[in-house]
Amino acid sequence: MVLLKPWAVRSVIGLWFVLVWPVVASDTAPVRRATVEVVIDGDTVALDSGETIRLAGINTPEIKSGQPFAVLAQQYLERRVRNRQVLVENATDPVDPHDRTLAYLYTLDGDSLQLALLEAGLASAIVIAPNDRHLDEYAAAETRARLAGKGIWGVSTYRPRHVRTMTPKDRGYGFVRGRVQRTVLGKKWFEFHLARNFVILVQRARWQQYFGYSPCRLDRADVVVRGWVSGKGKRLRTTISHPFMLERCADTGQLLCHWSDAAGRLAQ
Repeated sequence: MVLLKPWAVRSVIGLWFVLVWPVVASDTAPVRRATVEVVIDGDTVALDSGETIRLAGINTPEIKSGQPFAVLAQQYLERRVRNRQVLVENATDPVDPHDRTLAYLYTLDGDSLQLALLEAGLASAIVIAPNDRHLDEYAAAETRARLAGKGIWGVSTYRPRHVRTMTPKDRGYGFVRGRVQRTVLGKKWFEFHLARNFVILVQRARWQQYFGYSPCRLDRADVVVRGWVSGKGKRLRTTISHPFMLERCADTGQLLCHWSDAAGRLAQ
């Protein structure tokens, strides 16, 4: 065992701040104070400055769609932050297509609002690249809530839908499962067809940047994808940009593949 004298301990601590702290701090954005005026829903708030904040890294049920736990998620967040000051940490890519600020929210005590919603089972974790800063924490919190059957994880509404049961009306955020029937590797986009009317899209550039395996490994693979389903007519699609959103069920430690229907198996 090596013992250090007090002056040596102080030197080591000082060296840590010089060498290590800048590396730790560089992984986060500057934090600012703000006051929440309105809680729009479980993952969106409006500040007294007029700025709208979309909580990065999570998604909560939609109030407009009448989804279960949507109002509870809003009320939960409202109790924590309405008319209160919060700490705002902007995401790496801080503006979404709706011109909202993407950010991580904390109480003044440093408690993460995203983590709180995930732990309560009122949100699921998501990643829209490059905003994956707190992914490990969020995924772990989601897993704990799901294993405990909390909130959205305790009702069948949010279980992965098999692609063969999907209809043109099944739009919006959700979980879809199935087997990749056809893989198309285009110049700009990779296509993974689970059915004639459902395709998962990934930009080639995003795949090369974030996915650590060959897209060919998905051919004939059982998968679960999380994301926003859209499309025209009878053809549905979901576009993703990070491997967290797409699970290969043959891999170990998957989050959703073994949490599907009562049989716990993917339909062939």
